[in-house]
Amino acid sequence: MNASRAKAQTYIKGLIDLAIKLVMNPADFFRTMPKTGGVIDPLLYVVMAALLSVVISAVESSILYGAGVHDLAMLLIWLIIVPLIAAIMSFFVAAVCFAIWSFTGSSENYEASYRCLAYMHILMPITILLSFVPYLGLLGIAWWFYLMLVATREAHKISIKPALPVFGIIAALSGLIYYNSVSSEMQSRERLKEFTKELQKMPGKNDMGSPASR
Repeated sequence: MNASRAKAQTYIKGLIDLAIKLVMNPADFFRTMPKTGGVIDPLLYVVMAALLSVVISAVESSILYGAGVHDLAMLLIWLIIVPLIAAIMSFFVAAVCFAIWSFTGSSENYEASYRCLAYMHILMPITILLSFVPYLGLLGIAWWFYLMLVATREAHKISIKPALPVFGIIAALSGLIYYNSVSSEMQSRERLKEFTKELQKMPGKNDMGSPASR
C-alpha cells in the first residue's frame, strides 16, 4: 500500500515538474519533450488539469456567490463531466493542430502534436485564476498563442511564419469570444443591481413586514 502511494506521489510530482518546466522555460520544454511513448501520460495530464480547473472555479463561485448543499452536488457532477469533455476535446483539438502543422511543413506524427497540446492544458487552471480579475483571462489566450509558436519552432522544427497567421486567427477569435462573454456577464450583473435597487424603492417594500403596517 505504501509502495503504491509513493509511486502515485512520484508520478504526480513528475506532472507538477513538467508544468513548472513548461511555464518557466517553454522553449527547452518543447525541445526536449519526448514525442513518443503513448498518449496515456499526456491524457492523464489533461484530466488532472481539468480537475484542478473545476476546483478553482468552485472556489471562485463560492467566494463570489456563496455555497450551499446543492453546490456540492453540482461540484461532484462537474468533477466527472469536465475531465471527460476535456479528454475527448483534447484528441479533436490535437487533430486540428496536427493538420495545421502538417500543412505548414511539419513531419512529426499525431502523437507529437497531441503531446504538445495536452501539456498546454496547464493553462486551463492558470487562465481561470487570471479570470478572477475581469478580462485578465485574455493573458491566458495570449500565452497559449505564444506557446503554440514555441511548439511549432522547437517540437516540430519548422518556421513559425506559415503557422503564425493561422494560430493568430484562432487566438483572436478565442479572445473575442472571451471578451464578449465577460462583457455580457458584467452587464447582466449591473442590470441585476439596478433592478434590485428599483425594487427596493417600491412603496411599502421596506415596511411590509413591520407590525405597524398591518
